[in-house]
Amino acid sequence: MATPSRLVLGAVVLALAPAALAAEFTPEVVTVKVAIDPGPNVFVYQQEWKGAGSIAVFGQSDLAFKGLMTSGSMGQMLVAPDGKTAYGQSSYLKRITHGPNEQVLEIYDVPKLSLTKEIVLPNKAAMALGYAPLLQRTATGRFLLVQNATPATSVTVVDLTAGSVAEEIPTPGCYGIYPAAKGDRFATACGDGTFQDISLGADGKAKEKVPSAAIFDADADPIFIAPADYDGGRVFVTYGGKALLLKDDGGPMKTAETFDLTAGVTGGWAPGGYGIAAASAKGILFVTMHPDAKDGSHKAAAHEIWAYDLKAKKLLSRSPVEHVVSIAVSGGDAPVLFGTTETGSLLRFTTDPAAGYALKAAGTAGITGFPMALAVAE
Repeated sequence: MATPSRLVLGAVVLALAPAALAAEFTPEVVTVKVAIDPGPNVFVYQQEWKGAGSIAVFGQSDLAFKGLMTSGSMGQMLVAPDGKTAYGQSSYLKRITHGPNEQVLEIYDVPKLSLTKEIVLPNKAAMALGYAPLLQRTATGRFLLVQNATPATSVTVVDLTAGSVAEEIPTPGCYGIYPAAKGDRFATACGDGTFQDISLGADGKAKEKVPSAAIFDADADPIFIAPADYDGGRVFVTYGGKALLLKDDGGPMKTAETFDLTAGVTGGWAPGGYGIAAASAKGILFVTMHPDAKDGSHKAAAHEIWAYDLKAKKLLSRSPVEHVVSIAVSGGDAPVLFGTTETGSLLRFTTDPAAGYALKAAGTAGITGFPMALAVAE
């Protein structure tokens, strides 16, 4: 039987216990980071056809996930050269599968992962998989260009300074947007093998249209729509494995050089995928390749990624990969290559200049939707 003194002591302990526990408990405070961690990033447009998509941001060094910038459905992505601003063009469908549709251009502050401005577009933008040439910006940064397809083709010009649509330029028989290295000009690829050069006035309206000479044969050996930027021009790769370095030199596109990527290689190898080519500043062209190519296999995922020296006109290395359909490459003497797959992965590869820029797997991250479009920014 407890003594009175023990009862009193027990009562005191019980009385003090809540106060002691309360003093030790620190409630969790939920906060939001003002900005994402600094450093170079890789961007993946996670395209959705059944609902909202997003631009996912990862660190280049380790593929650490930094966050999302949300968008609508079936969109395109563009990242400004400084990596601080991103643009997304997408659709907002009221009933998803039918009914009213509103298409918009959304402008994002990348460090804050926040939407800063929205511009309503004519309801004509191409609803296609993620291809870089469907959303571009002129070299001055003044005008943003949106590829339309209804299926009639045209380009919507958005004045970013005014924050409004300036013009719709008809481009019958032509598709893809390729801004000139200088000024407010762009080219578009046409079905007859030419490129049409279009210059814009200060008001964003078409001032002049000039066709190039025939550059490729759309029937015998078509070009992939997504080129690799290099040496002030663009390297377009053909279905058959040729590479064409095109430059505008202040006027219509011209062929500067031609390369045969598969010369002397057996096995029926050819390029395949979506964003199939990327070039480093040192002139190393990386291309996604598949064997036993045939008519219609141009979207086949890569079995290998080839590194080709554009200056020496020489195949340097062939690195085995699986399911890669789009690639992008960082800067530097030993660039890092990133790839997206059909199976929902973002892949990171280091390169070894001493081994012909052969690839070595160096990280992976999960992604969703149709991740065909990706970009890097330092």
